[in-house]
Amino acid sequence: MRTVVLLCGPPGAGKSTVARKSGLTVFDRDDEHWLSERHFTDALKRLREDPAARAVVIRSGATSSARHRAAAMVGATDTYMLTAPRDELLQRVRDRGRNAMREQAGVKQWLDSFDGHDGVRRFPGWPAVFGEGIGTTSRKW
Repeated sequence: MRTVVLLCGPPGAGKSTVARKSGLTVFDRDDEHWLSERHFTDALKRLREDPAARAVVIRSGATSSARHRAAAMVGATDTYMLTAPRDELLQRVRDRGRNAMREQAGVKQWLDSFDGHDGVRRFPGWPAVFGEGIGTTSRKW
């Protein structure tokens, strides 16, 4: 059964960590193997066309329109939001050891831009989403 989960949220929410626990193929633009945005987008378009896809796609998706566009691009079967309290998000991005000022600005911008007009659901955890039926795929994109 085709399963493509769009997982959205601000920097520091834990999207990458949660996605990797799914056992599904993870598409995360922050991963170093994506050479460019176009390379990543091309892979997402191929994902949309795959009738047997089993993947989690990570996007920030602060606005309902951004989530709608991302869901359409990948052919998402489910869309969820993962977030945390503001102070926790800020601490997590500081702890990454990257450009803290830029990362913190990204958190603030996401929180200021967020809208829930589409009724996006909070991520309930993999067991609640899939029960025991999640599994891995070895497909390379």
